[in-house]
Amino acid sequence: MLFGLLLAALLPALAKSACSSGSPPASKGTRHNVTLSGGRTYMYFMPEKYDHSKPNPLILSFHGASRTADWQADLDRLTDPYFNKDHVVVYPQALQYGSTSSYIYWQGSPNATANDVAYVGKVLDEVESELCIDTSRVYATGKSQGGGMVGVLACDTAASQRFAAFSPVSGAFYTTGAASSLTSCGDPKTLAMTCNPGRDNIPLLDFHGGNDTTISILGGLRKGGCLPDVRTWVANWARRDGLSASPSATVAINGSAELYRYGSGADSGLVTFVYDGDHVNHDWPATFANTDNEDHGSGPATFNASTMIMEFFKKYSLPDAKDGDDGDGCSEPSSTLGNSSSSSTVTASSSGIKTATLSTITSITSAHANSTSSTFPTSATITAIISTGLTTTEASTALPSSSSSTAGPTASSVPVSGASVVGPLSFFWMTAATIMAFLLH
Repeated sequence: MLFGLLLAALLPALAKSACSSGSPPASKGTRHNVTLSGGRTYMYFMPEKYDHSKPNPLILSFHGASRTADWQADLDRLTDPYFNKDHVVVYPQALQYGSTSSYIYWQGSPNATANDVAYVGKVLDEVESELCIDTSRVYATGKSQGGGMVGVLACDTAASQRFAAFSPVSGAFYTTGAASSLTSCGDPKTLAMTCNPGRDNIPLLDFHGGNDTTISILGGLRKGGCLPDVRTWVANWARRDGLSASPSATVAINGSAELYRYGSGADSGLVTFVYDGDHVNHDWPATFANTDNEDHGSGPATFNASTMIMEFFKKYSLPDAKDGDDGDGCSEPSSTLGNSSSSSTVTASSSGIKTATLSTITSITSAHANSTSSTFPTSATITAIISTGLTTTEASTALPSSSSSTAGPTASSVPVSGASVVGPLSFFWMTAATIMAFLLH
């Protein structure tokens, strides 16, 4: 019973990402395409400083409408060590709703019907189980409609609890759902928007250009849907975070670009808005030529959005992450991630390991709860259980319920002498020490 109680209490700590001292499942410094079991795809990038023996931060970067994951990687340059040396980056791929790439949309667009929030959850589940990810440092950024998808995630009750901070760029924050066919929107400064985040004090850094002719900073009607005034949208986020709707500080960047911080004291900058500049169009701001500023003819910006995004993300982590960066290691990864035909389902070999481990947990806890025998699992067995990477649900299912458990070995069944036999309380502390040693490894 003591073992069952101890293991049950530590289940959240046992459900770790796939960290180990072994080799990562794919090469570093390169892009890898992955297909989920349902057919949807995403791309990921492991930086040169990725360390498979300790949790690494993760960024999800969402492309705009009619674009692709590869396009977004070329645009945000988060695969370039100049901007990013240590964050794993995942580039999700939106669905195509028509005959050409012009019909690629994210949830939140009036033209989209898929549940992309659920898709993002599956991507996170797979990446966190295959790579060594610090789940307290997962972030979301994106361009245009991809920025709108970032807003959708920030406003979702469950998804908002999996990301530490959000940073949309030139975001399309539609206030209406799918298949909208409106002809007028009213005042963009007073548009109602459904937003139900699952936590407080959500960090948000938003960028928008003053000359955006695609998603106007002033909001309005687009594609049968309504867009809010961007400054009002940001101010509403400040209110949602319990801050004043007026900026507490304005900082000149370069040229006409300005940064507005909301909040004071420890919360200063929790919500931040960057006005990209009077000349900046529907662009990912960069001081060099990119596909955005060349296509739109606006030329380079006076700052790099990617630099500011990375600096902002590094300031924040989830206060109550399910895993977190506690210095632990995790189990050996499978070899599926990074294979273009890989699936989100568990491979046969890893499934067999999990099945065997579940069986071990069941037999150990049942024997300890119901037997008068003084035979207990060794520290090696406990370590094997921990390092297999069982989910909380899998491990808790294997534990005997309190209604079926007995008081365990009686006092008379525990010998007074004999160094080869471990008593219940000694085993309890031995197990605790073993688990703590593993977690601190």
